Amino acid sequence: MIFAVVEDSRSQAEVLKALLKSEGYQVEIFPEGKACIEALKTRNFDFFIIDWNLPDIGGDEVLKYVREHCGWDVPVVFCTGRTEEDAASDILRLGADDYILKPIRYMEFMARVHALLRRRKPKPATLQYGNIEIDLEGRRIRLSGNDVDLTQREYELALILLRNIGRVLSRDELLTSVWVRDAGVDTRTVDTHASRLRKKLGLAGESGLMLSSVYGQGYRLDTVQQG
Repeated sequence: MIFAVVEDSRSQAEVLKALLKSEGYQVEIFPEGKACIEALKTRNFDFFIIDWNLPDIGGDEVLKYVREHCGWDVPVVFCTGRTEEDAASDILRLGADDYILKPIRYMEFMARVHALLRRRKPKPATLQYGNIEIDLEGRRIRLSGNDVDLTQREYELALILLRNIGRVLSRDELLTSVWVRDAGVDTRTVDTHASRLRKKLGLAGESGLMLSSVYGQGYRLDTVQQG
């Protein structure tokens, strides 16, 4: 399970990250709202923790985007310093599932997170695209029922491409999403991994999917009819 923490206070964000990681969750920190929205164009998160006051856009704008593009099953908790009486109703009315006041009391924070997770509808453990099956919990991909040997980066790149069938993804988008923390990596790395996936997953049409290079832009994965 991956949490998105949208919080401009580095110290606050790092504490939340440490708490969540201690419970076995993965965490991605976004110091600005627009960075989170940009990431959502190619990635998915299972839980959002959003600060009300962000340096670029309001937390309510991030929430609106989350609800429009991720649906209403994804839990969202707001962190706010607003203590006036109508603050809670404003936050909940906009679509948040819960809120917690700053300074955050961390035991209460984790209790609220766990309460929301208990009520959350379970997501399917597998996704199917043509002859390709993704085991989300095991982070494995099968082709026609057989496990495919993929590196971590190959798996992450495949997941992004499969979740964006029919959409052109630029090399820069893919590079930022998959190799976000790796210095010295350029777009040629994307080309190399795309070529490997095309062979390993039958993305030249054999799997029911075709991975194409779009000149001057990036890559697009499309469904194809098999003869």
